[in-house]
Amino acid sequence: MIRPDEQVVRAFAHIKQNVPAAAGWIIEQYRTELERLPHAAQNTGIAQGRCQVLKEISELLTNSPELAAEAREG
Repeated sequence: MIRPDEQVVRAFAHIKQNVPAAAGWIIEQYRTELERLPHAAQNTGIAQGRCQVLKEISELLTNSPELAAEAREG
């Protein structure tokens, strides 16, 4: 994934801190797709792609408050 700009990182930080239901849903979707992955008999590439994208979004969501704080400081 390309590195998101500061505005996007701040938006994810806002979601993480102020909209926990949305943040939790994204993280839960990643876990669900990850659990389904071993059982994806057809289109395993598509299933792997969904997992990868959701993983990167979940990590950005989780780390965004710290990344936003670092951007403000530096």
